[in-house]
Amino acid sequence: MNCIDRIFRKQSALTALLLVLFFSFACNRNPGTTAEQTPAPDTTLAVQQSAAVAPEADTSGDTGYDQIPLVQEIQPGSRADRGRNRGGMFDKISFRGKGAEERKLGIQLASKGDLRGAVEQFTKSIEVFANNPDAYFYRGKANWELKQYDEAEADFNKALSIRPAQAPYYYYRGRFLIDRERYTEALADFDRTIRFAPNYMDAWNFRGVALAKLNRHDEALAEYDKVLAQQPDHALALYNKGTSLAAMKKFNEADEAFTRSININPDYTQAYVNRGNCRFMLERFSDAADDYTKAISQSGNKAEAYYNRAFAVQRLGRQSDACADWKKASELGHRGAGDMLKKYCGNQ
Repeated sequence: MNCIDRIFRKQSALTALLLVLFFSFACNRNPGTTAEQTPAPDTTLAVQQSAAVAPEADTSGDTGYDQIPLVQEIQPGSRADRGRNRGGMFDKISFRGKGAEERKLGIQLASKGDLRGAVEQFTKSIEVFANNPDAYFYRGKANWELKQYDEAEADFNKALSIRPAQAPYYYYRGRFLIDRERYTEALADFDRTIRFAPNYMDAWNFRGVALAKLNRHDEALAEYDKVLAQQPDHALALYNKGTSLAAMKKFNEADEAFTRSININPDYTQAYVNRGNCRFMLERFSDAADDYTKAISQSGNKAEAYYNRAFAVQRLGRQSDACADWKKASELGHRGAGDMLKKYCGNQ
């Protein structure tokens, strides 16, 4: 149910839209130890393998595992990450061992959008050497994007059963679990990611997402603040902070967070929508309408912005404009707009 609907039903909760995950995948959220304890991350964080933490699997007959760096996918000033299978760490992998050529070709196909071809190559790599966890991991990511969820989960689990001390495996399985709305399990995977790669800020970000999805917004806010202590210009962390504040009905503080996010990234469409929602809740209807108008002028899902703007302009006494917006939202596929047209606009 849209947040504006809730007002008309005499409820006061604000819809909290988290850019996370999927994506856009996206979304950004971070938690951590403390800001003082967490140094700023490098652009690329090599994953350290520690036999003291968890022994590597037997590689007899092979010549080793791929070296998979954790690359900061969600850049400061950005509203979204680079996606599940395209870019980021895949540009920097060092392929090793039997089946490496098949895995490399699979990554190249995935980066071009040929996910089925990628799955085929990763499967060939497994056929060459069935105990290489990297092939399962890559195939899991491709299956995830293909929405073959059972296969993806099986692949992620298999990779971790062979090589259990790998931060990338936990990180991407955590994101997969958020996609599947299994937030408690996702939180555990981000905790494991941070155990092996404590400076990886994207994991902190998504840990915050999982907490917010579990309605643990106080804890989520602490995580976003840790990220922002390291990267004050992190537009998505600010957006997520605003979302949690809005869920806690702290609309003025949420407005400030969304404004900071927009100042860093003026093209942040969803931040305008959410700031408009906050301003509506604060009865700043003209300002809310302006924010929705700005969102409409940009790319992205315009249906929500039209739908919400209708309520704002209705409160400003512009009923015909409200009906025009609901009509446009309905044409764009908004499921609630038709009901509003019937209720307030007759046969329009």
